[in-house]
Amino acid sequence: MNRVSTASSPRLASIPLGLVLTLATAMLGCRVHSIGLAAKATADDAARMDAPDSGGGQETSTFDGPGGLEIDRDAHGADAGEPLDLAPMSSNSLIVGCSDGTREGFRDIKNWPNIAGCAGAWNLQGLLKPSAREPKCQRVAGNDSRNLAGIGCSASDLCALTWHACLDGPDVTSHSPTGGCESIVSPFDEALFVVMAGASPQGVCYRDPLATNDLHGCGSVIGQSESGGCPPLNRRMSFADCAATGVWQCGKVDDSLREAEVVTKIDSSLGGVLCCKD
Repeated sequence: MNRVSTASSPRLASIPLGLVLTLATAMLGCRVHSIGLAAKATADDAARMDAPDSGGGQETSTFDGPGGLEIDRDAHGADAGEPLDLAPMSSNSLIVGCSDGTREGFRDIKNWPNIAGCAGAWNLQGLLKPSAREPKCQRVAGNDSRNLAGIGCSASDLCALTWHACLDGPDVTSHSPTGGCESIVSPFDEALFVVMAGASPQGVCYRDPLATNDLHGCGSVIGQSESGGCPPLNRRMSFADCAATGVWQCGKVDDSLREAEVVTKIDSSLGGVLCCKD
């Protein structure tokens, strides 16, 4: 690197020393965050995915679920109503679980290595057909991708290679160390991460293309509490709930029992899909 001597540069030599010191201090004080890493996340949260814990400065003392799992309070933030991205875009998507390299649900990768909430959009309808369970846009989707509107994508495009969109409640149970939705997001994050299943008109979830009622998954705030027929999932959205978000699109009024069959999502906010490791 070439060095410029102030002695050989009249223009630099004319700058008052006090101003130079002020500028230097300001430059040292600047911090640049990686794409997808919100300012509240600590450096250890981004750089030490293999560490015993993510190293946040304000560890919560309460357990999130069986086994004594803990998650950093600093990892629970929000940006314009969207859950904070703990893993930066430069992270290995095969570890993160989301195709864009960031996860917005189950953000503590060490404690939740096999399940992730992946925010994003898709414009190919539904969660139930075989075509919905296959990537259609080469996984170029997600809230940190260049395809924020999910054009040409299925819901499955939000999941990374060697991961799949979680099929139903039992699939979540087998991949979550707590067996359920604990610590998917903070209690104040507006987000739902869905599984690829609907329910009967009576609200019983099962893996069947004919069970098309409502959207089901893990989340907080938006939608409503899940029925007892869909364990271990904790949130669901009806046609009216979808309409209230302005983001989740569940067809027309006549589709009020077919939400899982017709749903698209036009924006990356308010959640997306649960992804499970193959």
